[in-house]
Amino acid sequence: MANPPWAEIREKFQAALALSRVELHKNPEKEPYKSKYGARALLEEVKALLGPAPEDEDERPQAEDGLGAGDHALGLPAEVVEAEGPIAQGAVRLAVIEFHLGVNHIDTEELSAGEEHLVKCLRLLRKYRLSQDCVSLYIQAQNNLGILWSEREEIETAQAYLESSEALYNQYMKEIGSPPLDPTEHFLPEEEKLAEQERSKRFEKVYTHNLYYLAQVYQHMEMFEKAAHYCHSTLKRQLEHSAYHPLEWAINAATLSQFYINKLCFMEARHCLSAANVIFGQTGKISTEDSKFISACFITQLLKCILKSF
Repeated sequence: MANPPWAEIREKFQAALALSRVELHKNPEKEPYKSKYGARALLEEVKALLGPAPEDEDERPQAEDGLGAGDHALGLPAEVVEAEGPIAQGAVRLAVIEFHLGVNHIDTEELSAGEEHLVKCLRLLRKYRLSQDCVSLYIQAQNNLGILWSEREEIETAQAYLESSEALYNQYMKEIGSPPLDPTEHFLPEEEKLAEQERSKRFEKVYTHNLYYLAQVYQHMEMFEKAAHYCHSTLKRQLEHSAYHPLEWAINAATLSQFYINKLCFMEARHCLSAANVIFGQTGKISTEDSKFISACFITQLLKCILKSF
């Protein structure tokens, strides 16, 4: 891009990402969102430099901005439409900015504005959502909308977005399968694009998050068997991809054991507790009080397994 300079756009985008990653406690006490607001300002500058969204009929919502706006939120099969040409590439880059603006507003507890940006992201990507360039971004936007609606206690709406993400991931892996682009790559020069192994790692992490959120939604809906299945899948994938926090993983595995105990599946419960104990050993330094509490939980669950197996 000659006008505006593409290098300037890339630089502003990377600076916005860097500010977005600043932890809240590193901001001034009276301005906890200072870095977030700085990132937002840069993202808005990039958005202005990219120009307006393309006025294409296919990229407009088919209904209101809600869940029923087109089939993007209903998990219906998508067709592969590659994001080729300057108009499509412009739409995709703008969608990346809308996504980050959405997450930014959610991080600063401005949920309505966050929802608006994420819905715009989906709208821009709708016809390209099964393409290698866009599938990861589309799933991440839907995941974030799922979390947002869950926080509003609109669980069925959250479920619809998250199940749509799961369906799109499965369709993509079945029909295409090659590691898709990470959203940040749309603002990287060709020589800095990610290797396929790194792309795959990031995409699988996105899907693992999707399963984790679904497990929580099903738990909230009292669909306990389904919640346990998704929790188990999440824990398994986290181990396979070495993408877990040991303490959190151990607690989730110990919690899952309770479900198996209640279902009289004592071998499965023991397995969860054994795995939790091993991973708990990786936690390193935690407070003595926390350590005693978690150890007591493990012992209690283990005793339940032993007693109920007789």
